[in-house]
Amino acid sequence: MNAIGSVTRLVRLSFKARAWKRLVKETRVRRQQDKAIRNFDRKTRKLVVFLIPGADKVTGAEKISGGTISIVSLREESALLRDVHNAEVIMCTLPNEYLLFRHKLFANRTDVFRFTQLRQYFSDAKEVLFHVPEFMCTYFMEYLEDGDRQWIEGLEKVHINVMNQNVLLMPSAAELGQLKQLAQVVTATTAHQRYCNAHYRQVYNVPLHKLSVWISPEKYTFRKYSDKENLIVVSPDSHPMKDSVLEKLAAIPGLHVQIIRNLTYEQYKSTIARAKWALTFGEGLDGYIIEPIFSGAVAFAVYNEEFFTPDFKELPTVYRSYDHLLETIVNDIERLDDEHLYKDYQQVQFDLCAKYYSAEQYRKNIRSFYENNYTFK
Repeated sequence: MNAIGSVTRLVRLSFKARAWKRLVKETRVRRQQDKAIRNFDRKTRKLVVFLIPGADKVTGAEKISGGTISIVSLREESALLRDVHNAEVIMCTLPNEYLLFRHKLFANRTDVFRFTQLRQYFSDAKEVLFHVPEFMCTYFMEYLEDGDRQWIEGLEKVHINVMNQNVLLMPSAAELGQLKQLAQVVTATTAHQRYCNAHYRQVYNVPLHKLSVWISPEKYTFRKYSDKENLIVVSPDSHPMKDSVLEKLAAIPGLHVQIIRNLTYEQYKSTIARAKWALTFGEGLDGYIIEPIFSGAVAFAVYNEEFFTPDFKELPTVYRSYDHLLETIVNDIERLDDEHLYKDYQQVQFDLCAKYYSAEQYRKNIRSFYENNYTFK
């Protein structure tokens, strides 16, 4: 057998091995799902359904992100509001997604089910509210199986809510309009204040409501300057200038640089509690700076109009550009590496983030949504 034939055979064997591994794993998951769904009232007439990406299609491994944690949190908070919506609240993966039964990389109480279980189990349902992540809207419309689409079309009321967790991933107004072919009601909810306003209400042409996210100060271990390590945690996001920035940071004597990857959520929280500094190359106003700030760190980011509210422009370590960050971050770290300066500036960052991220307000926002009291109707 020639070299090409050998490689082809190895690829086929590898594919078959992965397919067999997936079959074995998903058979086990299906059994768990079929048993667990019996905990729900199958005679319910109302459902609230949160859609979530499945496991990785190549490796079968669970995928974790701030968006995933946020959706699971919204499901768990929604389940506590039975007095408002009078519905069963369930989480599902969409058709063609790799099955999983429970996210294990962060603490939660949410089982995950197959989408087809909805019509098979809840045969008396008449009203369904689907919460769909913004990046899955097109997928949701394209990959519905015929039986699932017919079930949805036969319901008395369908409400699709698009969870806008990243405004850059939002579908267009025209794509949102296509959802109205399937649902009598279409709304959008936001994770951040910056893109919950009258402008975006007009752009999307659907009612808009701020939910916020699960992040709030009391969920983190706060450590003061003297208890911190000289550690800077860096988001895993890619950026053309990332290597140049990391090279400069590596030249600071005694500073340890750690890119966040391959951690459970609890390991991540433990790491940011130890870290004196945090740097994000992602959205800017994201968990990679908000969570470290609530853990006592000083954070660095580049300002952008999509995610930051204008008051963040006043922070010296929220830079106007990546060129500005590259030029200034080393001097800023050296200047702020003083207990009194650090404490004063960290408090400014902490107070500003706490202004927008509160557990009490988060729960009020969720309740308001189910009461149809939207921020922008």
